[in-house]
Formats: sequence, C-alpha cells, structure tokens
Amino acid sequence: MALFGKKKKSSEGDDEVNEDQIEATSYTPQPEKATKWFAHARTMADSANFETALVYYASGLRFDPQNQEAINAMLQVGIKHSGEGGKRISSKAAKSVEGPEPVDKMAVAILYWMSDLQNSTLAIKALEAICAAEQHSTGRILAAHVLSLVRRGKKPTKQQFIAVKDLCKELHAWDEALAAGHDAMHLDPSDGSLDHEIKDITAQRAMAAGGYEEDAGTEGGFRKFIKDADKQREIEEEESLAGAGGGSERAIARAKERFLEAPDIAENVNRYGTMLRREGTTESLVEAEKVFMKGFKSTNEYRFRMTAGDIRMQRFRTRIQSLESDDSSDAADRLATLQNQLLEFEESEYRERAERYPTDRAIRFHLGEVAFRRGDTDTAMGCFQKSKDEPRLRAASGHLLGRCFAAEGWHGEAVAEFEDVLAKIDATEADRELEVRYDLMCSLIELATSEQSQDHAKAALEICSGIARKDISYRDIRDRRRQIDDLVRSMN
Repeated sequence: MALFGKKKKSSEGDDEVNEDQIEATSYTPQPEKATKWFAHARTMADSANFETALVYYASGLRFDPQNQEAINAMLQVGIKHSGEGGKRISSKAAKSVEGPEPVDKMAVAILYWMSDLQNSTLAIKALEAICAAEQHSTGRILAAHVLSLVRRGKKPTKQQFIAVKDLCKELHAWDEALAAGHDAMHLDPSDGSLDHEIKDITAQRAMAAGGYEEDAGTEGGFRKFIKDADKQREIEEEESLAGAGGGSERAIARAKERFLEAPDIAENVNRYGTMLRREGTTESLVEAEKVFMKGFKSTNEYRFRMTAGDIRMQRFRTRIQSLESDDSSDAADRLATLQNQLLEFEESEYRERAERYPTDRAIRFHLGEVAFRRGDTDTAMGCFQKSKDEPRLRAASGHLLGRCFAAEGWHGEAVAEFEDVLAKIDATEADRELEVRYDLMCSLIELATSEQSQDHAKAALEICSGIARKDISYRDIRDRRRQIDDLVRSMN
C-alpha cells in the first residue's frame, strides 16, 4: 500500500488540493519483522496449537500483508483448526493484533475469519477490510475462497453474491467478480441492471487479461496489445498448467526450462511437476516423481516428498489394474507380488507422514487402512481411534475400528462400535450404512453362537431380513439367513 492521499476541495475555493500536501500517511511493509511472527506461527502449527498459530500469522500480516506463502499457510491452519472443532477466536485473544491502521484492521478481520472458516459473513467482512487496506493482491489470493464459501452455504442470498461481486471488482479479481455476478443473476434472473453489469465485467475481464486497459492510453498502446498476443497465450497456457495439443507442449517446455534454471524455487517445482503429472503417461509420471523428489531435496518442502509418494502409489495401482485383466499364466503371481509391494510402500509412506505430522488425522486414517490390510490390527486400532475425532472421517474410522475388534474376536466391542456408527451416519453415506449393518449382523451371529444368546440371534435375524428385503443379491445374504435360521432352531 502506497499513499492514502486523495484529492478534496479546498475550504477557500474550488481548486483541488492533494491531501498528501497536508498529511502524508504511508504504509511501508516490514518483512523482517513479519518473518519472526511467521516462524513462531509455523512452530505453533507443528505442535497443533492452531489458535496461537493463527494469532501469530495475523500479527505477521500486519508487517507483510502481501506474503502469499504466509496467507496460504494461515488458511491451512484455519482448515485444521476447523477440523479439530476449534471455536472462533475471542476478542481478548485478538487484541494483540489490533491497531489503528487499515492493515491492522485487515489482519484482525482475517484472523476472525480463519478461526471460524465456514462463516461466510466473516469471510466477506475480511474481504471488505482487505479492500479498505488497499491490499489488492492479498484480496485476489482469497477471493476464490470467499466465493466458494458463500456458494457452499446452506442458503446463499443474492445480497451475499452482490457483495462478493462488488468487492472482487474493486480488487480486479475479474474471474470471481463475474462468477459471483452470475450466481446472483441465477437467484434473480429478472435483474436487468445486474445483467448489464455482468456484460461490463466480462469486457473488463477480457481487457485485463490482454493488458489492453493498461496500454490503451499510451502511444502505440493498441499495437503493443496486438504484439503481446503471444505473451498472453503463454500466460493462459501456464495458468491452465496444461492446455491441449501444442499449447500443452509449449507450456511444459517453458516449465521445464524454469525448473532446470532454478529447481530450488517451489513454484517452478510445482508447475513443472504438476504438468507432467497431468500428462498421465507412464514416462511423464516417472519424470514427475523425480521432479518432486528433487524439489523436496532443494526446497526442503515436505509436500513435494508426499506428492512424489502419491505418484509412486498411483503408478503401482495402474500396473495392478493392467495385470487384473491379464490372462497369462504368471499374471496371478505377478499381481500378488505387486499388491504386496504396494502395501509395503504405503505402510512406510504413511508411517513417515504420521511421524512428520502427528496431529493430521487423515494421515492416521490412511495408515490405519494400510495396517488393517496387512493384518496389523494393533496399529490400525490406534489410528482409527485417533482419526474418529475428525468429523468427516468419523463414520469410516468407526466402521473400520469395529472391523478391527471383530478381527480380534472382540465382538462385543465390535457391536458397540457398529451401532455407534449407525447412530451418527448421515444420508450421504448410504452405501457405507449397508456395509456397517452387514458387519454388525456378522458380529451378532458370532456373539449369539458363542453365548447361545437368543437376543443376539433375533437382532441378527432382523438386520439380515432388512438387507434381504432391500437387496437379496447382496454378498452372501442368502447363506447368512440360513445360518441364522439354523442357529435359532438349534437354541430352541
């Protein structure tokens, strides 16, 4: 942010004077001060102290409000804070970030939003504060997140989309402004003035993309606009990360050149590796894995190490799929070997990630899945008990934890876990619900057999009957029904 001075009327006449002549109010970033706050924030985030990490990131943004890396890192902490069930930060905790300048108010507004990430009202207020502080590049980083949040709301309103549209116009975030305008128009198709404004935004977006608006007022500006068409095509190709046909080849060639020139710049690693990965060929995936591993070694950013591991697993699965349709005599043996190699790699990969990020429940869940498939139920149970605390993983974790109990022969615990999952599962997980009911039935059969319990047998029969009425072809439900009938008769 440069100078806040604006012109206003002189009290003595109609001549305009610049406020900067009266009072020069300027903002000068101090990244050296911000660096310390961001370092403290990363330390707090690594130790799962997410609320304090958010405060520290906000404190750093007061001194370096356009630091894209810090903004993205703060957003990731906000996601983890939300996943942990963290509450909105208190005004007392936010007091240390407060200050008189617009950039201070911006930092506070972002802090409140990041601590309550699903709150679209706070998101819009944060964007308003960013505009007031004239930190347009920061606003452009967050504009898409704000629009996405409003869209995901239970009942988004036209007023919300209009607010996002207006703010994004001020930020020159034309893609988001246009999208928000269309969303508002969808809610009120009769708004003729909005339809006209959308056409204006479309034109502004086109001019901004081509640089015409910037050059139109200069001598030879239009000629420069035409001359830069190749440059514009290059930008569009890179933004898409891989176009079609020749565009893709040119974009990849440029990304490779930049990566080879500076492999220690994270952006170069990510761009080239992602392009190769999206090519999807065997050769490009091998090369992408090498690029991300080299990027990890040169930048020490562990996300590149994880991406390389994901690509290795993807390559394993592709080879496994090809062998599953192979009719040759040794295909079965090669398939079994590959499947075991994949399991071993997955276990080592997720175990390393869990050590690196001990509070990441999604990683714990994946490690638990692999451990369960390898028969390591002790590790699996510990992982699923931790990942159950993640709301989006609760049903899957509880289901697999119940299966672990059943595998150990602890059918009483398995029944309790399956019933707990069924009590909390939502309508979006209908397929899982049927699997959980089937597993619950199996554990009830085991309990009924071992304890000679008619109550357990009747409960199993009721579940079996429900599954059979819904899908008589589901797994071995016919055999299970006969098994329960025989069990009930033997007890009678």
